[in-house]
Formats: sequence, C-alpha cells, structure tokens
Amino acid sequence: MRKIFTITALIILVSMSVKAQWMPQATGFPQPSVGINYISAVNQNVLWAIGYDGSGGTALMQSFTKTTDGGTTWTAGTISGFTTYEPSMICAIDANTAWVPLFTSNSLGGVLVKTTDGGATWTQQNTAAFAAPDGFPNVVHFWDADNGFCMGDPMGGYFEIYTTTNGGTTWARTPQANIPAILSGEFGVVGYYSVVGNTIWYGTNKGRVYKSVDKGLNWTVSVTSFSNHYVDVDFLTQTYGIAREMGTGTGTITGQLCETMDGGTTWTSIPLPTLMYTSGFSWVPGTPNYCVTTGSAATASGAAFSFNGGHTWTDFDATSGVQFLHTAWVDNSNGWAGAFTDQTTPSTVGGMYKYGGVLTDIMQIDPKQGDVKVYPNPSNGNLTFAIVGFENKDVTVSIFNSLGQAVYSNVCKENLISYNYNADLSSFSSGVYFAKIQCGKKIINQKLVIE
Repeated sequence: MRKIFTITALIILVSMSVKAQWMPQATGFPQPSVGINYISAVNQNVLWAIGYDGSGGTALMQSFTKTTDGGTTWTAGTISGFTTYEPSMICAIDANTAWVPLFTSNSLGGVLVKTTDGGATWTQQNTAAFAAPDGFPNVVHFWDADNGFCMGDPMGGYFEIYTTTNGGTTWARTPQANIPAILSGEFGVVGYYSVVGNTIWYGTNKGRVYKSVDKGLNWTVSVTSFSNHYVDVDFLTQTYGIAREMGTGTGTITGQLCETMDGGTTWTSIPLPTLMYTSGFSWVPGTPNYCVTTGSAATASGAAFSFNGGHTWTDFDATSGVQFLHTAWVDNSNGWAGAFTDQTTPSTVGGMYKYGGVLTDIMQIDPKQGDVKVYPNPSNGNLTFAIVGFENKDVTVSIFNSLGQAVYSNVCKENLISYNYNADLSSFSSGVYFAKIQCGKKIINQKLVIE
C-alpha cells in the first residue's frame, strides 16, 4: 500500500536570506535538491538525518547525513547494499549507533538496518521479518543500546510489531492477542509515532492512535477527532499530547489539531489556528508547552512557534515563504529544521537550518523594547538568562546578595535578536538574591531564589 511523507516534493525557488535566528547549514549531500525528511537529535552536538530526492523525480535514495558538532559540519553517507529501498526515518542513540527502517512500494517488503560504526557499514536485522510483498517497517525506536521496538503495517491480520532487548540481534513479534484489532484497510505511516518514557503512540490512516505503556508488549487504541484521516501524534508528557490531521492520502492536508490530557484515551479538537504548517512538528524539551511547526507546501512554507500547546501560532521572523522540512529540538536554544541542498553547489550550500536564538515566551514582546527572563527561579544556582532585543549590544548581568553586596558580574553580547546567557551560581549559599541586567540606559531587575 502507498505511503505518504509530510513533505512536498518540489522545491520552491525563494530567497535563502532567513534572519539571523535561523542559520543555514550544509548537509554535505553531493546532489542538488536533496531534502531532509527526518532528523534524530541525540543531543545538542550529535544529530543524524535522512535525505530524499526533492527534485520532483522518483529516484530512491539511501542517503543520510550526520554531525557531531551541532551542525557546524555535516558528513553525508549512503546506506549501501539496499538500492531498491528508501528510508522511512532514523533513530540514533549516539554518534556511532543508529537504526533505519527501509521500505519500498515495489512489493519487495521492507528491511530494518543498523550501524555501529557511524554509518560506514549497515547490517540487516533479519528477525524483524517485514516480508514481501506487503511488509513495511514504518518506525523504529531505541531507548538505549539494547531495548527497542519497531512497527510495520498489518501482516496476517494484525500490526507487525517487534520488540528487542539485545540491540536488535533478535526481535520477537508482539502476539496478535496483545494488539487491538485493525479496521478494514487500516495501516500505519512512516515516521508517525511518539515516545515518552516507556510509552509509545503511533497514528494510522483511520484517525486512530495505538498506545503501549510497556515498550511495545501490550497495546490499546483510541479514536481521535479525525476519523478516516491520516493522523500523526506528538506527546510532551505521558498524559499530554497532540494529534495532527494529515489528510487522506490525496488532496489537502489541513493540519488541524486535537489534544489529549489523559494519555490518548480521549481527544478534544483545537480550533484551527491561523498559522499551522504540516511538514514537521516538535515539542521543545525543557519548556512548559512550547512547540514548533514547519512547512514546505507551495502556499504554506515557513516556520512558526506556539507557547500554548498549538492553540495559537506566530511566524518566526522572515521565514514565511521559505521551505522548512522536518524539525527536531533538544532544548529551547538548540533546534534544527530540514531544507534542500543548493541547485549549483549542493555539497557546500543548504540542506539544513539551525535555530540561533532562544525560544522563550518573551519573544512575543517588541524586540525594540528589550526584556530578560531568568529561569528556573527558584533554582539550584544554575541560571539561564533569556535575553531579547539587545542584538549586538553589551548586556551587563550583576548579582547582589540580600545585603546589597555585588557577588557576580559579567558582560554578554551576541549578534542575535534573542539568546541564552548561562550563569553558574551553584556555589552560592541558599537565599534571596537580586539580578540587575543593564543595557545602556535600560535596567531590568529580577528577584532570585537559590535553594
């Protein structure tokens, strides 16, 4: 059966001048128009990504790229030996180890492959069968070097789900009795899943969400607001998550949202926001409920953020009309979004953007006014100062104790509209302190509590 990606195939020729908050990076693919359909962010330095043919052609690509320095340099490679397949996604746990499910629409089934040498070689994991003609691995996820699960379309009347406790050397199929019955014509979608702790969710083309709380051994199912539509899921916690309407396989994807507060047992529609892109969606770890969405469609290209779980959206500056693909975030100052390689110099230009600022709710203020937010507060002394509106200006951060004595002072300066400044006060005694942040004549005072 045919699969869909949440990205468009044709590149729109637009200006690549995105404001300093989104900085272009070169993914290193030698071919022009290679797009990014999935990013696996291990940490702020190590990321893997999967490439696809974005020229509008039908070429099957087994391409990946990897960085170990936060994207300053990306090194492209090939999943060799599997030329009749293409990647669904990628899941990495470090700079050397990653798994990729490969699928095809040519009735050849699918395979699951693993690398332990940084992508130099890839080995098929045969006990996750995904046999021809209908076996398709849609997603794979590993919690660590040993424990993982993978999911494919129904085979023999139920979803083909496997678990492993030895890194995939052997996989065991989850019994049919442990998985709710499928609907007629129901199947999963490549890359449509979410994991928080030991809990897994994946969406289907019938608007349903399957859930396991024990790493894939037992499953339940719920129905979202989008019956008979493709649905992708993204969870922030084990109880709070979002489902996105992703079309019916043909026609327009609306990107409408519904949310759950009980782990996916029940779902409530969110009124369609004025800004909602459909190529990628990511929660921002370490924030209350911030999320980012990206788009590459001809009439809906750009990137937007929300500080209220997707109920309202705001475009990032100067991103409307620029194609952004899959997005992944490590924290509120380390986020990436896929793009396309350059038409003339693909190896050295384009393919990825990295967010260069700090995503904080004070971005909603006028940058001309300037503001600073300190978090966490109270804290153990490891403080982050989110600074907005003092681009390329000296900002003096001073800390005073309860007696008014200066105990800390430093000057920071970045050529960004918003950025993070980190101060380690963990050696300070517990108590109340006061921060004075000054830029020119502008002075901002904050009360701090160190516990």
